[in-house]
Amino acid sequence: MKMKHLYQRHAFGAVIATAFVAMALASCAVDGYDDETFSGGVTGQTLSSPAADSIVFTANADGTKTTISWPVVYGAGGYCCSVLNVSDESHPVVVVGDTVVDGTTLVVPRTEDVNYSFSIRTVGNEELGNSDAAETTTAFFSSYLPGYATIPDGSDIAEWLSQNALPEDKGEVALDLVENGHYTLNANATFGNAPVTIRTTSSNRATITVGADASFVIKGGFSLKNVVIDGSNCSNPLILMNAEPNPATKNTVSDKGFYYIEDPVKIVNCLVSNLTDEVINNNKTQYCIHTFLVDNSVFHFNTASGHGSGSYFNMYNNGACINDFTASNSTFYNTSDNEMKYFIRYNNSGGPKRTGYSKATVTLRQCTFYNVVKKSQVANYDGLRRTDLATFTLDHNIIADTGNKQFVRRFIAGGSWSDAGIKNFTSNTYVMDGEDAWTMPDAADPTTWTGEAQYDQTGTIVAGDPGFKDAANGDFTVSGANQIASRNGDPRWLPSAQ
Repeated sequence: MKMKHLYQRHAFGAVIATAFVAMALASCAVDGYDDETFSGGVTGQTLSSPAADSIVFTANADGTKTTISWPVVYGAGGYCCSVLNVSDESHPVVVVGDTVVDGTTLVVPRTEDVNYSFSIRTVGNEELGNSDAAETTTAFFSSYLPGYATIPDGSDIAEWLSQNALPEDKGEVALDLVENGHYTLNANATFGNAPVTIRTTSSNRATITVGADASFVIKGGFSLKNVVIDGSNCSNPLILMNAEPNPATKNTVSDKGFYYIEDPVKIVNCLVSNLTDEVINNNKTQYCIHTFLVDNSVFHFNTASGHGSGSYFNMYNNGACINDFTASNSTFYNTSDNEMKYFIRYNNSGGPKRTGYSKATVTLRQCTFYNVVKKSQVANYDGLRRTDLATFTLDHNIIADTGNKQFVRRFIAGGSWSDAGIKNFTSNTYVMDGEDAWTMPDAADPTTWTGEAQYDQTGTIVAGDPGFKDAANGDFTVSGANQIASRNGDPRWLPSAQ
């Protein structure tokens, strides 16, 4: 198999190792184009490329790869193939480029919620006197879950749901929004037991304007993907757990009275603006959400007065918690003088010792924080304190004016650096009012360290002001040389890697 100019990129532009793609391609090549079996007696011809409707796309069982297959063109010397991520049609990203495959299958990595194009052109065979195909065939495939229905542009989502009952027997239900569409949510949008995704399937995200006293009310898995949320008029949590949970989910992992949400709750590729209330609230019901994921999103909080006892991610009342919380490649900032008391809060009993899970995790990776709980606490979850069942990951974040110089202490559930759970810390920046939120008078003696350095004793702290371009107006473009060199914070604010 021949490969030319081969490289691979993640759906959002992060480089993935060429070696991985090379191995994937090598594993699926079918040798033998010099064998008479593949000549079919075709000589002296200008060949054709496979027809688009003859190309088959098959995802593997765990959804990490797509196998692309096509019928043999007899007399060919191979096929020149390329794959693009065309989720943003104006900025396609090369996944596989200019690759000559000497077989009839190609395996490529598959990322969730991406639109792809596949182009193929038959290569001639000089020994048989056959010329390249004059045309290139392009076919499209997607890693999106097939949509159940499209909500018409201009709809109120709660009203549409009240008129369109969702099935409980089809697994996850995906509801599509019209690209660049405008929607309202003026009453609670209530879902049944089946997991539901509300999304736009292109980079032209639809906007949902949330009214007062309105929430997405859930008792199963739930995802918001590729949408803009305008929360300026909202006085409710964006996501509210249903006070009447699915009884079938109770005590499925332990006998401690939890209602277990095994399907994930996700906010992915979203822009949440002017949110005046919480992101999620457990509604005084003992839920345990197995996985809560925030990825590639921006949260602009404009917290209303009187919310000082609340939390942005609030699973506190009546024993509730999240088992695995991950925020990655995202930005969280507040432009109000009012602030929540916590960023993440679980009930003090919420943890693997009671939930029955073998471990729990809290992960913040490649995130930018600004003016979030500046004078308050980033986390409160005593159920994760002093236990090796808890893993805390803090990786390449920028934490500015957040956590009252005790971000790490609260993040690892209190206590000291030595008695916290498993810690995976690498290259984080901690600043308060433009200055490092820590000191190391004697770099060799941790007992002299103050502020964040007391609790992040990895020796990998990235010092210096990140130099945000215009934080007050939500522009966190980084100018700090140390942060640029270390690639700290939400990648959207970093200059392109050289």
